[in-house]
Formats: sequence, C-alpha cells, structure tokens
Amino acid sequence: MSAEFGGVFVYVPDPVAAAAFYERAFGFERTFVSPDNQYCQMQGEVPLGFVHEDFARKSLPEFAQNRAGARPGGFELCVASKDVDAAFKRAVDAGATPVAQPHDVPWGQRISYVRDLNGVLVEICSPWSIPS
Repeated sequence: MSAEFGGVFVYVPDPVAAAAFYERAFGFERTFVSPDNQYCQMQGEVPLGFVHEDFARKSLPEFAQNRAGARPGGFELCVASKDVDAAFKRAVDAGATPVAQPHDVPWGQRISYVRDLNGVLVEICSPWSIPS
C-alpha cells in the first residue's frame, strides 16, 4: 500500500482573513469556504487549507499557534514564481513581513522569504526541477 500527499493545512485564528491575505499577496483563489467559515481552501495542485484553531482543537490535544510576533514554526509554505522580485514586492505591499530579500542561490534558483499575517514563513522562489 502506498500513500500520496494530500495537502497542507494551517491552523489560524481567522481562516477567511488568511485566505483573503493569500489572494492579495500571492494571487491565489479560494475554491471552498465552509458555511461556518471554519475552513477555507485555496486553488492549486496540492490543497492549501486554512483551518480555524478552535476546530483543530477538537481533534488535537495541542499545537503551537501561528502568530505574527512569535518565532515561525519549523516549516515553510513555498510559492513558486517566475518573477521572484515582483512576487516578493506584491506580498510585502499586501502586508507580508519581509524576512529575506530576493537573492540567487548556488543551485540556480532565486529565493526570498516573508511571513504572512499569522507569522507563517513563506518562501517565494523561482520554479525548480529535480536534476535527471
């Protein structure tokens, strides 16, 4: 039996506000909002969902809350863009906190980092491929 990757879910205090931020900052689109606003899902090959913290607490005993003033969690969301500089500027103009300005890395990508309105670390990078 094999498994496949099913999605990424981020626990936030306000899923609708998080979805609206990702629309402004990265051009994502919502594909689903639950009637109670406890869950918002964004478009993409891999689902990105924002889940209300209270809903998550019903299933999980505890988790670290994502907050703008706290240290980011030990993960990042990755947004690929052909124009990293423009994507970084758009995100910052939309309210993202800049972490690392766009720069080139030895393996040929251009990358940058921001934090979203909930303090989640987001890498903005040029598309990449695995060498054959």
